[in-house]
Amino acid sequence: MTVLTASETEQPFNIMLVEDCDSERCLLSGLITAMGLNSVDFSDAESAIDYLSDHDIDLVITDWMMPNMNGIEFCKILKLSINSPYTILLTGNSDNSHIVEGINSGADDYVAKPFNSAVLKARINAGLRIIEMQRQLAQKNKTLNHLLEKEQQYLRSVKQDLALAAQLQQALLPDNGLLNQQWQVTCEFKPAQDLAGDIFQCFNIDKQHIGFYLLDVSGHGTAASMQSFTLAQNLTNNHQAWQALDVCKLINTLNNEFGDPQNSGCFATMVIGIANTVTGAVELVNAGHPAPIVINAQQAYFVDKTPLKIEPQLPVGIRKNVQYSSSHFSLAQQEHLLLYSDGIYECRHPKHGFFGQPRLLKIVNDARTLTPDSLLHHLTHSCDLWQQKQAQDDISLMLISAQSATNNSLTCQLN
Repeated sequence: MTVLTASETEQPFNIMLVEDCDSERCLLSGLITAMGLNSVDFSDAESAIDYLSDHDIDLVITDWMMPNMNGIEFCKILKLSINSPYTILLTGNSDNSHIVEGINSGADDYVAKPFNSAVLKARINAGLRIIEMQRQLAQKNKTLNHLLEKEQQYLRSVKQDLALAAQLQQALLPDNGLLNQQWQVTCEFKPAQDLAGDIFQCFNIDKQHIGFYLLDVSGHGTAASMQSFTLAQNLTNNHQAWQALDVCKLINTLNNEFGDPQNSGCFATMVIGIANTVTGAVELVNAGHPAPIVINAQQAYFVDKTPLKIEPQLPVGIRKNVQYSSSHFSLAQQEHLLLYSDGIYECRHPKHGFFGQPRLLKIVNDARTLTPDSLLHHLTHSCDLWQQKQAQDDISLMLISAQSATNNSLTCQLN
């Protein structure tokens, strides 16, 4: 018979014997010693309980019939402790009802008296194996808890970094305000996660021209946001191509320098353009992006539905050395150009499906008399309701208003 001894474990087993009969207690103690184990022995349960208040015990062997406090009462008290010891109850009665009573009281095993030494050793070894498994499990839990704490510390650090990165991303976006010739830009940005793959900007190039773009990198989260950061660095307002008013050179260069080191099929859709704030002339390139919307007092319509048919071209990053071409149109006084990412219309309702561009255009049409801020808030609120306030994609909106009225309204109120 294989016997677990103290030398085979990381720490010795602490065994307690509780038996009021001196001869039987001596017999049990000799059996424990023969197994290579040590025990503390008590003649009554009260003394054993006092000892347990200051000492840890792994296994208890106790007699059932004892004066004052019997084994059943003792087992019940043992099971009240947080780390109750494995308990073997010695009983002179092997009736099923007594066995059930003993197990229900908290005993883990029982041995009938007079006991066979080999049987008792086997029961003790079985108990010690369970105790050893519990120790190993406790050690593994301790290790897991330590790893979990380290993981939580790491996640807290990542969360702080993401919050800082989100602030940096927000800082790259334009502030609502006036541009050249009283033109105005108004923005709304709602990332689906801490970081977004969308980024946009609108700024004065010189006293007569403004530059603008809105790009949406495929995917979500950190990887997409880092790619959008990189692209934005190549589109800063001090870029020579902005000063040269060469929007095609900007996007051609951006496409040729677009990096996808993991070859994961990453790309970016984009609208980029330059507007003359004196004449209202707009030069625009659409690289696979949703068509902008022009808004005036009478209607709202997609730019690609105009006679010029400004069709989208390949997204940035699909193929190198593509030569993008631009289209031209004009914004009249009190007209507005709405740029947006696909998150505003590709959100899904669990029952009614996609929000859709036709619904987006209808909402813009119905709300075109609102102020720029109110219009964008209305659009994002409509999208939130449609997706039941469960963000599915980044939402970016940028409204460029040509010579905004002093009352900041989308329609020119005539007397």
